[in-house]
Amino acid sequence: MGHYMFNLLRVLEQFLRFIGCLLLALQYGRLLPRQMISQLHIAGVSSLVLICISALFIGLVFAFQMYIVLEGFGSLPQLSQVVAFGLFRELSPVVTGLLVAGRVGSTLAAELGQMKQAEQIDSLLMWGINSYAYLMWPRLLALLIVTPILVLAFDAISIYAAWFYAVTLHGMESQIFWTPLVFGSIYFEVDVLYGMYKAVFFGGWIGVMSLYQGAFVERGSSGIAKASTQAVVLSSAGVLMLDYVLSQFLY
Repeated sequence: MGHYMFNLLRVLEQFLRFIGCLLLALQYGRLLPRQMISQLHIAGVSSLVLICISALFIGLVFAFQMYIVLEGFGSLPQLSQVVAFGLFRELSPVVTGLLVAGRVGSTLAAELGQMKQAEQIDSLLMWGINSYAYLMWPRLLALLIVTPILVLAFDAISIYAAWFYAVTLHGMESQIFWTPLVFGSIYFEVDVLYGMYKAVFFGGWIGVMSLYQGAFVERGSSGIAKASTQAVVLSSAGVLMLDYVLSQFLY
């Protein structure tokens, strides 16, 4: 019991020290545009295909399930509202967060872990370069910027997938699908914005946990694998936990 408590306190001390160094690094200069562009590409563009494919099929499946339920109640004109409610508020930000955690979080932890083991981070310190400002903040900011944009892309593709299912496969008139959503719901824009707010917190959590795991990686190749796995697990669990907490405050 004492051994586990000691390890817990040690990890907590490491994490708090990491957060402190990350915050102190804000005083060091400005970000290089080339760094930001590179990290935006890694975090955003490289994840876009995965996000689009997931949004397409989740939109189709959700529309399929809701169509069956609403048809039984004779409420098919509300299909778009029901689908958008579930997608924009919960499914879109949460699924995007989980996908980003798996796709980007593991990459960040492995990349930073390799640099740590190769002593590249120590080399930066020898040259008087703050590694937190030079390496970690561009990656963290990229996730803070990109994750809401990916959620917005998920929203658009998934709702159009639902429209395709209802109109093309079941012959619903396009106007019947769009009118209740665009003109009949006062929460349409609010739900989209709240989903993007959640995404900012998700992106920050994923970035912090992934960079922390990479910064304190254990020696050896198994250390990098362990850091990547822990980054994905902690990021994914945090996304689900934050979703519940934020939902309590936002809705």
